[in-house]
Amino acid sequence: MRSVRVLICYVSVTQGIKTLDFASRFAATYLQYPPGHPHKLLVVCNGGPPSTEVGVVFRPFEAAFYPRENDPGWDVSAFVDVARRYGEDYDLMVCLGESVYFHRPDWLARMVQVAERYPNGMYGFFSSHVVRPHLNTTAFAVWPRWLTDYPRQVRSRDERYHFEHGEFSFWRHVHAKAGPVKLVTWDGEWSPGQWRLPQNILWRGDQSNCLIWCRHNDAYNDAEESRKLNWSTSIDRVCELR
Repeated sequence: MRSVRVLICYVSVTQGIKTLDFASRFAATYLQYPPGHPHKLLVVCNGGPPSTEVGVVFRPFEAAFYPRENDPGWDVSAFVDVARRYGEDYDLMVCLGESVYFHRPDWLARMVQVAERYPNGMYGFFSSHVVRPHLNTTAFAVWPRWLTDYPRQVRSRDERYHFEHGEFSFWRHVHAKAGPVKLVTWDGEWSPGQWRLPQNILWRGDQSNCLIWCRHNDAYNDAEESRKLNWSTSIDRVCELR
């Protein structure tokens, strides 16, 4: 069987306030905790060519760079753009916002394992019931065709969040077309309606069941206990899949 062809699409905001810090953490943890599956790394530079410092950070990985405008669709419009340009060459596209980093090896191998078991779908690293049940689009993996087929534009801040948790969000688009939609954790893969069941996921426990981490994990770790309780209550609230 042919190995799953994977493109990791990492968004880096050119000249952003924390760009170098985020990129450096991404690169350091990428080295410390190897993905565990062959892939191509594409650094999408929202806002133009990367700074010299950011270029140096990614030099050891033979990463390709794709400079583009930093339009109001932010990371999501970048993911759609990349899928349209390069998606036909890959079976799985791993879409990562700039605050993403790693805490355990073989995180990509685990995601590919689920993508092979449930092919041609969308696979989340994080889940939430805030606003509506959804898989957070700060980081997700997907069959690229779903991004190119998404019928709504993502060219503004509001459209970006509609893509994530609106009534016609991206995961609902995939689900409506009979594509599998799974939250992937170290200990399982979870269908719609089950996304807040696992232990130690986003904003629960030590969050160690998340395959990767991002700024949302950091914020929870750094919060006072009263705020953690408020956030956990919000993200776990009971709501219908509608």
